[in-house]
Amino acid sequence: MTIQEQLLTLQWAQLKHDEDYHKDIVLLPPASRVRHMALHNTKYTGYLFDAVETHDEIRFMKILTDAFIITLASANTLNQDLGGELGGEADGAPTLLAFGRSLADSLPRDPSDPLWLVRQFARHNGRLAKVCESWDHLEPIPFADTMKSCNALICKAVLAEAGARKFDLVAAYETRIREVEARSIFDLKFREDAGGEA
Repeated sequence: MTIQEQLLTLQWAQLKHDEDYHKDIVLLPPASRVRHMALHNTKYTGYLFDAVETHDEIRFMKILTDAFIITLASANTLNQDLGGELGGEADGAPTLLAFGRSLADSLPRDPSDPLWLVRQFARHNGRLAKVCESWDHLEPIPFADTMKSCNALICKAVLAEAGARKFDLVAAYETRIREVEARSIFDLKFREDAGGEA
């Protein structure tokens, strides 16, 4: 399976998860959903800063996983094919982890800078917040294209950081999604309806 196919498969899994477990967000108008995702990213910027400052690697990896989840959910809101947009950059990489390692080498990531990812989040999410604000003012900005660009850049930074740390985001994604689903009072019913094990 290509990286493009792997990412689209993850986006599909995220869509199904959100439709069942986050209906409150899925039912919002797209502009409100994008704002919601921008707020998640803002929260992660602060959390990442705290994790770096306190040298809490376990928390850092959990936040990295959550941030990846939000890039998938954001892409779905924007009807964005992340794998398609990353396209040629992903050619030849057999896994997302391998792709992340190649991104870590190609992006301006300084391995001696523990705040690199925090800065990437702040920079790209700041642009996303500006687009959300401009939407309110009906300013002449290419909203969808800019939102997609910000989300793709955040996704690339997350993949690069995971690759540099040899952290398997796909396995972490599956574990984290299951944790979230298990907290729902309807988890058993959703899994039965989907034909899964109860």
